[in-house]
Amino acid sequence: MNNRQIFLTRVSVFISVAAVLASVSSAYTINLTPQNRRTGVIDSIPFPERVAELPEVIVESKKHQVLHLIGYVREYSTLSTYSDTVLLFREKTVDFMVPMRRTKGYEGWTSPRLLASRSYYHFTNADGLDSVSDHFRQHYSWSDWVDIVSSQPIPAALRNNREATDTTYGKYSAATIWRRNDDIIHLDLDLLADRANRVWVPELFEYFGNKVEFTKFTMKYLFDRTENDAVYADNVTWMSFNIESNGRGRNLREIFHKDDPIYVNTYAEVYITDREYMTVKEAGKWEKKPPRGEEIGIRAPREAAPLSPAIASIVERVKAIDPEALRLDDIPDPRYVGRDLSKKKTVWGRIKSIFG
Repeated sequence: MNNRQIFLTRVSVFISVAAVLASVSSAYTINLTPQNRRTGVIDSIPFPERVAELPEVIVESKKHQVLHLIGYVREYSTLSTYSDTVLLFREKTVDFMVPMRRTKGYEGWTSPRLLASRSYYHFTNADGLDSVSDHFRQHYSWSDWVDIVSSQPIPAALRNNREATDTTYGKYSAATIWRRNDDIIHLDLDLLADRANRVWVPELFEYFGNKVEFTKFTMKYLFDRTENDAVYADNVTWMSFNIESNGRGRNLREIFHKDDPIYVNTYAEVYITDREYMTVKEAGKWEKKPPRGEEIGIRAPREAAPLSPAIASIVERVKAIDPEALRLDDIPDPRYVGRDLSKKKTVWGRIKSIFG
């Protein structure tokens, strides 16, 4: 077989393939190149246009064993007696460092670490007090003690089902309510309804469990991109909690100088604004030298609801405070004013001044 016969054979193969594809629409052009490298156009052959949606593929390095989460926190906390109330509205930027598998010598943290905050206090009492400040000498909020989940199994009813609900009950009321819609899961928890629910906030109950009387403790979670068998920290999109207690494990009566019962309430929402997998070495650097204050800032996500008019008013009043003017208005206590040392004294005079 000479070169021309070989080329014609190859052409017939191309044409046969093209004939098979000719039953579909949308035109493409086939170019055939013989051995002398001269290109000729045979014809316009129709081909189909097909678009396929491929599933999302996540490539994870085995070295990235730690999940770093940054969150925006919005909390409302009150400290009250029968006649006095301290209301705190606070915005915070926090972070979590959650090991996703066993890591030697590194534990991370699931309680929120504070990176930046803005506080707005409102003080009222039965005598008509109505004042605001950005500072209060007593910390009473519960928001720093609530962990983010590391991992928890999904009820069997939700596995391999794209739409399902599962409810468990405590002695008097529902303890957990799971609702799944495709890959989104909503979870409602009542931590006082069933002691088993304490696994969701182990540190708080380990430290305060026998010292504080909790009268309400509920949580809500929103998970996204969930698997079939469990939810993990990297599935958390949003969480909230509502805690009410009698006192807070310390002598808060010193603040009000009264023997009245003292009640503490904290409602907070946590929005996950950034997530990143890290090596243990990278996580260690973030742990030792994180950005703080203005460097990281406090930025509310778009899904956060606008502030209520009452809270917005408190924020504006606090922002209007001029700390420098308040400091200059204070009259110095003469007991803390230093002696006049401007006059020259003899050596003997200086010795006498030392001994009074």
